[in-house]
Amino acid sequence: MDLSRLAAHAIKPRGLRERHALELNLMNCSSVAEARLFAGQGDLYLASRPKGPYSSKKDNGTVLIIGGSETFHGAPVMASNAAYSTLASLRIGAGYAVTYVPKGIIGAVRILSPNLIVKPMHGDMLGADDLMDLERAAERADSVVIGTGMGRSSESLNTAAELISILLRSRKRIIADADAIYAVGLIKRRPGMNLILTPHDREFLRLTGIRLRRRDTVHRARSAMKAARVIGSVILLKGHDTVVTDGHRVKIIRSKTAALATMGTGDVLSGIIGGFAARNADAFVSAVAGAYLHSQIGDLLFREKGYHIIANDVVEAIPAMLKEFDRTSR
Repeated sequence: MDLSRLAAHAIKPRGLRERHALELNLMNCSSVAEARLFAGQGDLYLASRPKGPYSSKKDNGTVLIIGGSETFHGAPVMASNAAYSTLASLRIGAGYAVTYVPKGIIGAVRILSPNLIVKPMHGDMLGADDLMDLERAAERADSVVIGTGMGRSSESLNTAAELISILLRSRKRIIADADAIYAVGLIKRRPGMNLILTPHDREFLRLTGIRLRRRDTVHRARSAMKAARVIGSVILLKGHDTVVTDGHRVKIIRSKTAALATMGTGDVLSGIIGGFAARNADAFVSAVAGAYLHSQIGDLLFREKGYHIIANDVVEAIPAMLKEFDRTSR
């Protein structure tokens, strides 16, 4: 399967919005096949939704972020900031974002930003006692980001697996990142296309048993498509060329630099996708838009800061990248 054959699995325009998205992608591509296979500005347009002039924050999507442990408290904060920065961009941002972290670190999280709504878990890590509270919080959310800095204790993984199973029955859009990817392996039923998994190569190996070739984009795309079909979810395979697929459709996000290969930026990516997914029924489209935006911000920041980027730089760059897609509905 070469790149030209992969293009047959890319998004096919089915309506006016899809055709316009393809036209936007064509502006930076040499062929229609390339414009369909590689993500571009059109994918941001496709994932965007206008905001009503009389809408409230709850009308514009709610994101629930679950993560953190006594050791890793920064990751869920960055995911929250990403969702909130997407709000600041007006068009695709969540109107509301709530973060649940272990009670021992709630003060440290709250002090980082006055924009965060932070609520405590019962213990020092995600556990069975949190299940009822999180299920109730998720009922009010449109998308859920889980796993950032969560840790891999057996209780946390089992609780995450049970919560994800419950949320899948309610058809919530779920982004399982980092440690929550390991919890997905404990779920007995096929997850469904409302679940987005965001593995890097090592997590993909643990999830599927497939050892990826880092520089072989075709092999990576083919492996991700196969895994998405077997698992029954959307897979966003992180890498220099990121692959997003639901097993039938596929998009490749090209990066010009490795500037975002630093801690925390992957957690910001999950928050960005959570913001898109809170306003999009199509998890695949949300994942493509999030990965493309993340990559473009990385290329922009590299021109400004070189390899000296931290995760918060990505958060702060989101509004300027999305401003051209702002629109108010009538």
